Amino acid sequence: MTLTYMQDIYQLKKKVKILEEEFVIQDDLVPSVKDQLTVTSNDIEPIHEILKSQVLSLYSQGLTLDQIARQSSLTKEQTISVIEQQRLRGE
Repeated sequence: MTLTYMQDIYQLKKKVKILEEEFVIQDDLVPSVKDQLTVTSNDIEPIHEILKSQVLSLYSQGLTLDQIARQSSLTKEQTISVIEQQRLRGE
């Protein structure tokens, strides 16, 4: 029982560390680059960071662009934009 408990705590700590790193990365962006990352060419509304994380997570799982767009409620162009912006950041 205690081994399982310790494993659960370890997994939670890893997840928290990843989330903290994501927030630090987002805060370190240069303002002009950050503005470019949150506004797409087709829509003046910024894409929320949570949606970006969802898109990148689904992409890393191997889903198609159409599937990702459908699940994230974004257009295919917005989905491509989020993925390309992540590549430009070198991550």
